[in-house]
This record gives sequence, C-alpha cells and structure tokens, in this order.
Amino acid sequence: MTACRVPFAKIVLNSTVPCLAVALVVAAVAGLACAGGRDEVRADLVLTNGAVVTLDPGHPEARAVAIRRGSIAAVGSNEEVARLAGPSTRWIDVKGGMVLPGLIDAHGHIHSLGDTLANLDLRGVDSVEEIARRVAQRAKELPAGAWVYGAGWDQNRWPGKAFPDHRPLDAASPDRPVWLDRVDGHAGWANLAAMQAAGVDRDTKDPVGGVIERDGRGNPTGVFIDNAQDLVVKARPKPSRDAIKEAILTALRRCAEGGLTEVHDAAVSQEEAAAFRELADEGRLPVRVYLMWNGIGDGPLEAMVEQPPLINYKDRLTLRAVKLMIDGAMGSRGAVFFEDYADDRGNRGLFVTPPEEIERRAELAMRKGYQVCTHAIGDRGIRLTIDAYEKALQAVKPSDPRPRIEHLQCIAREDVPRLKSLGIIASMQPSHATSDMYWADDRVGPERGRGLYAWRWVLDAGVVIAAGSDFPVDPERPLVGIHSGVTRQDLKDWPAGGWHPEQMMTLDEVLRAYTWGAAYAGYEEKTKGRIAPGYWADLTVLGKDLRSIPAAEIPTAGVSYTIVGGQVAYAAP
Repeated sequence: MTACRVPFAKIVLNSTVPCLAVALVVAAVAGLACAGGRDEVRADLVLTNGAVVTLDPGHPEARAVAIRRGSIAAVGSNEEVARLAGPSTRWIDVKGGMVLPGLIDAHGHIHSLGDTLANLDLRGVDSVEEIARRVAQRAKELPAGAWVYGAGWDQNRWPGKAFPDHRPLDAASPDRPVWLDRVDGHAGWANLAAMQAAGVDRDTKDPVGGVIERDGRGNPTGVFIDNAQDLVVKARPKPSRDAIKEAILTALRRCAEGGLTEVHDAAVSQEEAAAFRELADEGRLPVRVYLMWNGIGDGPLEAMVEQPPLINYKDRLTLRAVKLMIDGAMGSRGAVFFEDYADDRGNRGLFVTPPEEIERRAELAMRKGYQVCTHAIGDRGIRLTIDAYEKALQAVKPSDPRPRIEHLQCIAREDVPRLKSLGIIASMQPSHATSDMYWADDRVGPERGRGLYAWRWVLDAGVVIAAGSDFPVDPERPLVGIHSGVTRQDLKDWPAGGWHPEQMMTLDEVLRAYTWGAAYAGYEEKTKGRIAPGYWADLTVLGKDLRSIPAAEIPTAGVSYTIVGGQVAYAAP
C-alpha cells in the first residue's frame, strides 16, 4: 500500500489548541489528501489574497484562511489553502485587505445603544437650543403617554460648559415628560413634567451615591447625577420584552457593521438577560455576547448570582460576570479623587457604592463562580477597588478569578504594579481619551493628569488591556478606538503630536487589546483572539491594511466583512 503524504506542510497547527481540535484538523487534512477530496472535509469558506494578521507567534502572517464548521481549518498561502476548497465552498477575495482575529468590544451597553438609535441621538450636539428643537419635533411624533427619550448630551460642548436646567425642555415639551441621558450615562436631564410624574420636588432628598442639582432656592434644576437618576427613571414606562429584543438587535447589527464579532455588555437586568437568551434560542444574535449582571444599586444581585454561569450558550451567549460601580464619571464630576477637582474646589466626587459594599459584593460573586468587573475612574476610586479585590481574593481564593477594573481613567502611578500582582485586567476604552482630552486636564490638574488613560504605564507593568468603547458613550466602531490608541488625537488630527503622547500604544498593542486581550478578559483566549487552526472562525476583514496607511486614515479604512462562527454577519455593500 502506498503511503499517503499530506501535501501542504506549511499549513499551521497551533500547539496551544486543545489536542482534540488539533486531531480533528489533522484528520480532515489527511483525509482530504488520501480520500481524493471528499466533500465532507472541504472548507465551507475560504478567504484569499489577504494581509492576514494571525496574532499567532508561531505563524504571525499569512495570505489565506479556510473555515470549516465554524472553526479555522487552515491558515497559509493562497495555494495551500485553496486545496481545501470544493464545489460548494464559498470564496471571498479580500483584495489585499487586512484580516484580523474578530474584533471584540470589551465594554459596551447594547440595549442602551439600541434605545439611543431608536430615539434622540444627541451625541455631538453643540447647543441647548438644538436639543430643545429636536425634543419639540420628537414630542409631536409620539403617541399619547409616551415620554420623549434621548441620550448623548454633553455640557462640555456648549458655551460656558454649565449644566442645563429644565426650562428649555419645558418650552419644547410642556405636557409630555422628557428624559435625556448624559453622554456618559452618569447624569440625566428632565423637564418639569418628568419630575412631576416621578414625584420629585424641592423636598426630595439626595439619595446615597447621587446628587439632585438645585437652584439658589433649593428647587431641582432638572439634572440628576448618578444614583439620583433612579428617582426619575423609575417613573418612565417600562419597555416590553419585544421592544427590548428589537433594541438589542438594532444595536448588534450596528456593531457587526463596525467590525465587531463580540461585545461584552457591562450590566444587564434579569429582564434584559432573558431577552438575550430568547434571541439566542431563536438563532438571531448576529455576534457573540458576553453579559455582566447589573450589580449596581439595590438590584437583586443575590438572586442573580444564584443562577449558575451560562457559557457559550447556543454558540453565541455567555453570562459569567457581575458589574459593580464604585464612583461616577469625570465629565459630571462624580469620579472619586483623593484631592479636590481642580475646576471645582471642595468636590472630590461621590461613591455610587461604598467601598465596603464593593468588597462584599465582589466576594459574593466570586464565591458563586462569577467574574467581577468594577467601574472605577478616579484615583481614590481605583485604589479602593484594588483594596476591595485584594480582600475578596484572600477570602475566597478562587482558582481563576480574572477581576477587571472598567475604565481605569486616572490612576496613581504607585497603584499600577498592584494590578499585575492581583491579576487585575484593565478594561479600558481608547476613544475615551480623545473624547475627554478637551477638558480632562482641567478636572484633575497637571500632576494627576499624568495618570489619565495611562495605557503605557499599564502595558509596561505587564497588565492585560481589554479594549472597548463604552458605547453609546463613544462610537461602536473599533477603528475609531484603534486610531485613538495609536495617535491620542481626534479625527481632525488634534493636538499635534497627540495628547499625553507618552501614553500611546503601538498598532500591534492596540490590535492585541481589541482581540486577544478582550478574549482573555472573557475567558476565551483559547478559542478567540488568534487566527489559528481550531480557533473559532471569528474574523474582521478591513478594507485596508492598517500597517500600510497613515494613522490618520485608520478610522476610514472600512470594514469589508464581519464573520462570526464562519458565518458572514456583515458584508459591505
């Protein structure tokens, strides 16, 4: 009997892939060579003529990729990979575009994005007057009983940069309640009708972890910060399950258009989690989703974590994390600092959740097998979160906890080594730096400003960065975040040389943060984050090779295809 020899020696098998996956790939390739190319071992999809960046140290670049049954079957030259094709194989000519491991947004808000897209999207609006005009128009379009809802306003874009009051919204919609979320989600703006519907007046007390902005007479101005938002939001009509599902799908389709193959949703309710699960059962989730229970405020965290974690349900959905929040945001001056805000003396921020409660909730989640992800922005908030994690880890001693700090926006230099020693993942959003740079130094002053969005400090300490956007706060387009990471400039190339350029990332580093780093943050680094045989066939195909164009062109490089589990979730028209 003549010996059979596999004819494409350069096709790569990755030694980190589980043995079964390697064996299956070897068997498929050998079977194809020996059996004359039976259709059952043929590739379902082949990508050719690409600049394939694998992030696989043993084989960093290639030209083509073959996909079979939702996984990478082979990576190599056009000629080698073409041998896996059969009559029913789909071919995609990438035409020199960049093929990346599927990009992941490690921190977004899916339902909120869908809500924003379906209502008033106020991101980038430069005046109160324009917002009032849009509110008035929307109020005319809605059925009786519906509130005007919108999100994305930012007083830092307006002349004077002062918080608004309810009067412009009263004039625009005198009878219909209006509620508008600030761009960071840490403040809301209501008209008088909304406050009346919620029973809020001058006698309403500030809740723990929240502030009601008031005028000189003590009357609410209409702006509610952090936990105070709940006073009004609780009166807003609750969406139906079908409405939640439609908002989720709207958002995820937008994410797929941006090149995202997975999103980590930072805080979902039980109702939202049920909606995601229904969509997974229906086979309608276009990209993978990694959910975090909403452990903020007085919600039913204990009941949530009694449910066992859900991992890769229907090949689309995971729920194995809990989101906590220690402080507010710098934009609304709620982030907690050791010293006063440089532009608001006497204010050091506010605790959304007391530090001792962060520790208690972190320990509870860890004992139930959940990852803990805590929003912490100010230097004091970050240090106290690290302290809480250290105590919880000592008490529980979980085998693979991977605790995360979400945002990590202004860290004291001496706290950076503690991230590494405790295994804390830095879940950071590159575009926050370039969104906030116009006013962030004013908030903290030059000394603390050295620790603003300190990616270089974090990476040099050996800490894993998982990149995201915090959408709808910033765009759900990773090309915008990649550009921010390598330039620390806005889309008009300001400032020259970049803002705090000493903290820049290289292109390789920021790509790793959006791929392997985010996969690691979701316990998926053995199946995602590389293009190698046996890994999930999640790929992002860009129109241009980012390594061959000026950095200023990265945001417009374009997404040609988003592929999830070997299926095309998005193809550019």
